[in-house]
Amino acid sequence: MGCIKIDKKALFHNLDLICSRAGGSHRVAAVLKDNAYGHGLEVIAPLISDFGIKKAVVRNLQEAERIERFFEYILVLADIPKKTSKFSFAINSIESIESFPKGCFVELKVDTGMHRSGISPLEVERAVEKIVKRGLILKGVFTHFRSADEISPEFFWQKRNFDETIKKVESLRQEFSLPDILYHSYNSSALFRSENLQGDFARVGIAVYGYLELDPLFGEPDLKPVLSLWASRISSRTLKPKERVGYGGVFEAKGGETVSTYDIGYADGIFRSDGKRRLLLPEGVEIAGRISMDSFSALSDAEEICVIKDAREFARFFGTISYEVLVKLSPFLKRRVVQ
Repeated sequence: MGCIKIDKKALFHNLDLICSRAGGSHRVAAVLKDNAYGHGLEVIAPLISDFGIKKAVVRNLQEAERIERFFEYILVLADIPKKTSKFSFAINSIESIESFPKGCFVELKVDTGMHRSGISPLEVERAVEKIVKRGLILKGVFTHFRSADEISPEFFWQKRNFDETIKKVESLRQEFSLPDILYHSYNSSALFRSENLQGDFARVGIAVYGYLELDPLFGEPDLKPVLSLWASRISSRTLKPKERVGYGGVFEAKGGETVSTYDIGYADGIFRSDGKRRLLLPEGVEIAGRISMDSFSALSDAEEICVIKDAREFARFFGTISYEVLVKLSPFLKRRVVQ
């Protein structure tokens, strides 16, 4: 059966680099949202915990509950709970504050320039007042950079905006006698482009899994892809001249080629190739014709072949980014850890 292999050695190599850059594992929160970027939430979480990282970031409450035993701190980015728990929940708009239950741990997201979600810096004072009045526990304040991976002054502009926000929040913290607050803003790109981590920790996502969409002028850290996708052979045949393969018959044999069908298709999350361009797999194997829903054909007779080894190569062929290739992989594919 087709499967995803998770390279533990590569994962720990990446975490070593990340923690060294951040100043220790205590200054790293691993972003595990969206099924750990397609790698398998319940496969990756215990490995990261075993490495020594005790902070995690997820998308919703369901993800948090699935991994709560592995982490001391979990931030939920896009959910509002019905009751209090030990998790922290992001406040993404000032209107949503009234929806959080009394006693809930919350973290205020500040829109420092991305203009996607979060509280305007001009609304911070009103937001903190509403949080206190609602009886919520303000555990953190954070932001997200829109151009940390690019050579652009926008990174410094957003940092400056966040620094000003921190000063304002610290003043309000003293005014309302609030406990210490966690401040965090750095993502993978911000961490690797900067000499020193600012804030209490970095929220590191794509770099954990071996990728970094960072301008080459910042340097290229030696990150290693953690995931590889493998397909198993269903059947093989030797083609006669002008025999055609698959839907539309877009691949035509010259004669004598061995073609095998493998058990991975676009229902498993790989993109659908229409067969009009030559698509080579990592080991140089050529796809024969269109990729189908549950299978594809290739010029090979191997029992098992690698479909994705470096998501960037697959992404370049389809005109997208590594993130999209990874997160689209089906959660129903078996994940297997290899040493």
